[in-house]
Amino acid sequence: MWDNIGYGKCEFFIESYFESKRKEASENFIKPAITISRLEGAGGHTVASSLAEYMQARLPTHGVWTIFDRNLVEKVLEDHNLHKRVADFMKEDHKGMIMDAVEEWLGFHPSTWTLVEKINATILSLANMGNVILVGRGGSIVTRELQNVFCVRLVGSLEKRIEQIRKVYNLDQKAAQNYIKKEDEGSRRYVKDNFDKDINDPLLYHVTINTDMVDYDEAARLIGDEVIKHFKLDRSVKTTVNRSS
Repeated sequence: MWDNIGYGKCEFFIESYFESKRKEASENFIKPAITISRLEGAGGHTVASSLAEYMQARLPTHGVWTIFDRNLVEKVLEDHNLHKRVADFMKEDHKGMIMDAVEEWLGFHPSTWTLVEKINATILSLANMGNVILVGRGGSIVTRELQNVFCVRLVGSLEKRIEQIRKVYNLDQKAAQNYIKKEDEGSRRYVKDNFDKDINDPLLYHVTINTDMVDYDEAARLIGDEVIKHFKLDRSVKTTVNRSS
C-alpha cells in the first residue's frame, strides 16, 4: 500500500523534472497539479496513490506523477535549509499560536507564520512544475491563482473512517476515533489560522467525493478522468493511442 508515496520518489521527480524540462518545452500540453483535502480516514493516501498510477497509465508521455504529503515537510526543510527538528513544528496539528509564540521566543524554531510561508512557497513551486498530487496543507487555497491546478475534497462518515483507520494503523475503536478527531481538528485549525478559511467550504474545491459511496480506485478514476477532461488532455491521450496502434 502507498508504494509510490515516499521521499525517494519525490527526489526522483525533482531530478526528472529538470532533466526533461528542455525536451518538454516543445510539447503543447498542460501539466496539471492536483490538490487533495480530506477528512482523516476518507482514503486520502490510498486515493492519491491510485490516482498517481492512473494518471501515469493514461498519460504515459507526460512524465512522472509524484505525491507530496508528509514528505512535503522534508522538501521544505531542504528548500529552505532548515534543521530537521523544525519538522515537529510543521505538522498540521501543531499547538496553538500562544504556545508557538513562547517556543519561538525561546528559540526552539522559527515562527509558525514563517514556516507556513515556506511551505506555501514549496507548494507553489511544485504545483507550477505539474504532474504532482499535493495532499493537505491548504493546497487548494495556496494554489488558487494557478491555472493548472484541480482541487479535490474527500469526505466520508465517521463510522466508515474509523473502520479505515483501524485497518491501516491497527488501532482499537476508541483509539481510531481519537486519532481521527485530533487529525481533523488539526487540519481545520491549520486552514482557519493560516488562511482564515473553512476547510469544509465546498467552494474551495472542483469536486467533493464521498468515499462511503465511491470506492477508492473508482474515486481515483473519476478524478483522473475529470482532470484530463478539464485541461483538455484528451488530445494527447488520443495521440498516444494512435501512435502506438
